[in-house]
Amino acid sequence: MLETTPSGTMKPVRPHPTQMVFPRPTTSPPGDVGTPTQPVLSSNASSREEPSLDAVLEALQPLGPAEFVASPEDPGTAANGSMATPEPGTTTGPPSTPPGTSTPPCPGDEEPAETCRAPTREQKEEVAEALGTFALRFYQHMAESAKPNTNLLFSPLNIALGLSHLLLGARGETQQRLAAILGYRPGLACVHGALRQLTNVSGLHSATEIFHHPDLHLRPRFLNESWLFYEAQPQELSGNESLDLQRINEWVHKATRGLVPQLLSQLPDEPRLVLLSAVHFQARWQKPFKTKHTVLLPFMRHGHLPVDVLTMTSKKYPVASFIDSRLQVQVGRLELSGGLSLVVLVPRGPPEALGAVERALDPPTFLALLQRAANTPMRPTTVALPRPLHLYFGLFLDAELCGLAQGPAVAVDAVQHRAVLTLDEKGVEAAGAMAISVARMALQLEALQPFLFVLWDEGNSIPLFMGRLSDPQA
Repeated sequence: MLETTPSGTMKPVRPHPTQMVFPRPTTSPPGDVGTPTQPVLSSNASSREEPSLDAVLEALQPLGPAEFVASPEDPGTAANGSMATPEPGTTTGPPSTPPGTSTPPCPGDEEPAETCRAPTREQKEEVAEALGTFALRFYQHMAESAKPNTNLLFSPLNIALGLSHLLLGARGETQQRLAAILGYRPGLACVHGALRQLTNVSGLHSATEIFHHPDLHLRPRFLNESWLFYEAQPQELSGNESLDLQRINEWVHKATRGLVPQLLSQLPDEPRLVLLSAVHFQARWQKPFKTKHTVLLPFMRHGHLPVDVLTMTSKKYPVASFIDSRLQVQVGRLELSGGLSLVVLVPRGPPEALGAVERALDPPTFLALLQRAANTPMRPTTVALPRPLHLYFGLFLDAELCGLAQGPAVAVDAVQHRAVLTLDEKGVEAAGAMAISVARMALQLEALQPFLFVLWDEGNSIPLFMGRLSDPQA
């Protein structure tokens, strides 16, 4: 798990499932907002056109508290005057304004709401490229903050879905910085519609939910767009901490098919809002490994003695493999059902060589390697692949979200992401949950030292899960 320090940097801490998103009262006024047209970063952030994840996360942390109020509005009016109809049980209008009081409008509400559900091919490809860029930046940020022998795992798709859902209610600098984190260029249209289509992946199930305090009146525009693009329906918190905690964890358990049995161990006092996002993925190998060929083999570790781990092996397994001479890394692609693949990047060198590969990767190179792997033909290969991978990860930020609700001022406290991925002889099963209160030698592929891996959707060119295995016993 990574924790943001007061200076805005992030450090690894012992993981525990106690952090989530809880908007809290704030007092400062909102800034000007709207559809972001220029990337805006704080003075601590990089001035490059494409800011690094480090710079954007650091820019998010010192955001001052934001006023979270708005004037009454027409329920969910879209650009064409129509309104996306929420499901029964959702809030359909704002509370009445007490006599003699007035509240300022939420900046940005005068702009048309997104109603695009049929993105163009170019828009879909651009969002997919942004997701790939986000995945590498997020991975590198985690890798730089963690010890070399720390295993990493996260679902870029799960995190992008959660933050993009949050983006519907974000305004001002928060809106611009969230878009920058996600790799969305200023003015990019049909983001949410493209994400909706990109999640239509064989074997992938995604779900989103909103839990809120009864006194937090969610804006009709946010509710309508949440249903339109994420099929999220609001549920009121009961105020009974143990009951609400049980409901949230039961939702996560069901949405992840039991792989994440518990996301939270406790709730803070008087939670205002919880945005939940979860994904579950399962696919079979195109050619299953034989259980009788799973054996103990030594896995080389950085700074430690080798350790024997259960390893799936095959002497003639179909693999698309090549060696990148500049990065000195072997790339291997193993096919799964539904046009999906597991891509591994194994450094050609000692166990500590993975760090150099991680630092040398940039988004164009990373995406080019994955595309080359997708276009490389399969050949019979000697394979050795370890089985289990696990990781818990946490991220914390403050944010201005006046477009999300009206009434008492609130701001986001934290985001937590949890992911689990398991390999066995039949295939791959993975789940992620997020709460917001991420030559000839090629004929032999032996992942018996620290390596980077990507669960890749070839049809949409997006990463579903990504991480590294540094120590199978960690």
